[in-house]
Amino acid sequence: MVDVATHTVFDNLKYEKSLWDKGVELIAGVDEVGRGALAGPMVVGAVIFKASDLKQVFAPYINNDISSPYKQIKDSKLLSPKKRTGLSAFIIQNCLCYSFFQVSAKEIDSYGISACTQKAFFGAVKSLKIAPDYILTDAFAIKAFPQAIQTNIVSGDRVSITISAASIIAKVFRDKLMCDLRKLDKYICYGFEKHKGYGTKLHIEKIVQHGISDLHRKTFIHF
Repeated sequence: MVDVATHTVFDNLKYEKSLWDKGVELIAGVDEVGRGALAGPMVVGAVIFKASDLKQVFAPYINNDISSPYKQIKDSKLLSPKKRTGLSAFIIQNCLCYSFFQVSAKEIDSYGISACTQKAFFGAVKSLKIAPDYILTDAFAIKAFPQAIQTNIVSGDRVSITISAASIIAKVFRDKLMCDLRKLDKYICYGFEKHKGYGTKLHIEKIVQHGISDLHRKTFIHF
């Protein structure tokens, strides 16, 4: 596992460039959202960019074009909801391929978060229409794949454009799932569209008031 704190130069193409230099271009970025939530699924996104597009956009002789959406891709947590939504649409329309994989609250309660994380990361990669030659993940090693074909980077969504892209599409996908719950009468009382299932003060108050729903992770709730 690589810790970004050991690197002094920020470059969100550093890992991709290193692989390109070795002739590797089918690079999948993989990241999760919702792993620590009290309710709803954990979602893992995976993205493979066209290496030729990234090389062109980030070529030194045109690097002053800061308006390119590629140059606005970063950790999804650092983007406004509106910006995330726009970038997610751009990524989906312009990448080589992408995928989502989700595991439910029931699965997480049954098998544990660690096993479900492995299942979701593996499932997202296997769901890609094109098999990658190399995988970049945010922190987690995917045990079902050889370590030789993956790099696991702590806070990888801040230093790899491919992982950042995966975090963005996964975040937008999961947020929509949680917001759509307000259309269902049995969930409307929880206000999932406001807290997305995370352990906010509002969410905890709603659980205390209304009890636990079938979307809640019972093994995560200890109050």
